[in-house]
Amino acid sequence: MTDERLVGEVGLSDIIDEAKFLHEADLFFQMFRVLFADLVLGDSIHLATHIILREKSAMEAFKLIEVEMGFMYDVLYTKLAKVRKSRVILRATTFLCLVSALLAFSLGMSKNNHGYLTAEITISYLLLYGAIAIEIYSVAVLLFSDWAMLWLTGKRKPLFGSVYRTICSSRFLSFLRNDKRWEKTIAQHNLISFQRSKGKLTSISLKKLLGKSNIQSSKDVGADLKDFIFKHLLDKRTRYNLRMRGHDPGRNDLHEILSERGDEVIGRMESLENFGWSVKSPDFNESLLAWHIATDICHHDDVRINGVDAIHLNTEISLELSNYMVYLLVDCPFLLPRGIGKERYNQTCSAVDDDATLLDRIISGQDPSWDSYETGLHFESNPRKVSALWAGVKLAKSLQALGTQDGWGNERKWEMISQVWVEMLTYAASHCGWKEHAQTLTRGGELLTHVCLLMAHLGLSEQCITSSKLDYIR
Repeated sequence: MTDERLVGEVGLSDIIDEAKFLHEADLFFQMFRVLFADLVLGDSIHLATHIILREKSAMEAFKLIEVEMGFMYDVLYTKLAKVRKSRVILRATTFLCLVSALLAFSLGMSKNNHGYLTAEITISYLLLYGAIAIEIYSVAVLLFSDWAMLWLTGKRKPLFGSVYRTICSSRFLSFLRNDKRWEKTIAQHNLISFQRSKGKLTSISLKKLLGKSNIQSSKDVGADLKDFIFKHLLDKRTRYNLRMRGHDPGRNDLHEILSERGDEVIGRMESLENFGWSVKSPDFNESLLAWHIATDICHHDDVRINGVDAIHLNTEISLELSNYMVYLLVDCPFLLPRGIGKERYNQTCSAVDDDATLLDRIISGQDPSWDSYETGLHFESNPRKVSALWAGVKLAKSLQALGTQDGWGNERKWEMISQVWVEMLTYAASHCGWKEHAQTLTRGGELLTHVCLLMAHLGLSEQCITSSKLDYIR
């Protein structure tokens, strides 16, 4: 079956261009319903979504997932799942009843002998006007929701297409449709700076007092980060040969790809012998913390040596993903693979407190000999070396030494670090259950959930079964 025929069979070929993304997101959402029910998915859907995605830019792909997550939120947490005539009639009836009540009340109050106080009348008017305003807003949200636009453009008539274009061009109406959308930011939590700020009255401590947990800041998820992640996922999809034949068609290959958490990148860069130990720990969270500390130290050391010129795009991506993953470990551990992440985090925090003076010198750039033999002995002799701090410092030393070797340099070093972080992100995304992902929708969703959905729609999920696999299973 050709790609055009496959996409045509799912009914997207005659949708107006401006609304095609809505119908593509609806197709993706139908696939999600199957995945959420923990069922397997055959060729027809996930191959179609793969064909759609591979023709998209990163920005377009993330927009599709954003709309799909809006559909998911409506189904799981609101009653706005489909626009039905009965719902519209009910809303209209409620609105008319409220208007009738207001008119009747106004008529009654027009008589001078009603006997009510002015304050009582004013409060009654405010309540009625407030109820009408809320109902008007609810009707507007219903009529201009993605569900309504999906229904409108699905009629495939020129007039409805023109109405849709008018709605999209209105800023106010677009606001009504985007109120559930992802904020396009990722929370940041840097372990070392967070520990160093304890005991000080900072914006971080004030946030914690206000119940805003351990979020130190937020970073916008810009085009560069989206491009970086999407390119990595497409590369994974390219390496996964859906049509391979063998004793176990495609299954083992997919399992290996989904199990990558940095080892594939390190091996591709011929550094597995030096860095393989850092990504092969049985506990994923231990590797995460070690790479987080190493990334932070490498960044500060590069700035100490080369100034701001040391900061490349891959440096920024590495820092953002590193701090985001630790935020998930601290505030959303249910999204990460099971382990003793919280215990490892607390151990590392205690170790950071013990070595606060030395770390202050390293982070501030005042100790150019931090990677000396004596410093290594200090960390190795520390009774808390079971923490990820010791592993992080050891890893940072190796990474900085790698950057000075022929054929490497800072840019290639940070390329490897950023690739390791995006592999850790995809590993965590694919090893989190759908119900856990759905929990994040109440606060707009997480980048991790976007990545997981993109992977599923590219066929990078154990629930995606091809015909060859079905033949083998039978």
